[in-house]
Amino acid sequence: MAEPLSFTLKFPFKSASGDMISKLPIKRLKRKDISAAQTHTNDEAAMENMLLAKLLGITIEDLGEFDIADSKLATEVLREMANGGDLAAVLGRSTIAGTKDAAV
Repeated sequence: MAEPLSFTLKFPFKSASGDMISKLPIKRLKRKDISAAQTHTNDEAAMENMLLAKLLGITIEDLGEFDIADSKLATEVLREMANGGDLAAVLGRSTIAGTKDAAV
């Protein structure tokens, strides 16, 4: 079985709770997650933030602390997931068993 994908931050930071955040698990989103985000706002940027926070299991406040480079990659992961694409490729990791990550 493949190892669960995670999002490694290029620029770790301290969360609002004081924890250092450097790596986050990626959760596959469901239609109900989109519906929940749409219930709260019609603003596409706010909706994207809600979905990214859910995808990475963090608060919207902590998402706001992402460096711009990490924010861009998180958005790419969300879009690739929505398109049914290869998240490992976006994260710079190989999907072939037994190979090392291309990016650490």
